[in-house]
Amino acid sequence: MRASGRHPAVTRRRTNMTSAEERVATEMGRALMALYRAGMQVRVGPDAMSWQASARIVAGPSARRRSPGPRSASAIGDSPLAALYAAVQRLNDRAGAVLVSLD
Repeated sequence: MRASGRHPAVTRRRTNMTSAEERVATEMGRALMALYRAGMQVRVGPDAMSWQASARIVAGPSARRRSPGPRSASAIGDSPLAALYAAVQRLNDRAGAVLVSLD
């Protein structure tokens, strides 16, 4: 059978991820996209000293044109998503943002 270039290859859903892992990955993607759209750069990686994840949020190149404010924040968490949320919380605290949780 000949393969034609008109039909895209079929992509299959990853079966080795649980639904909880998919939700975490989705939430991580949303958080990263929101920070990217705000002109921030995010660095997430393992913290070898504490066996946890670390996240650092820094102002991107477009932040020079924006109002002066906090330039960076870093945090450590049990997972990359927890570290990212802690860094965002720290950035908001430095900026003086008032956040109300709607539970």
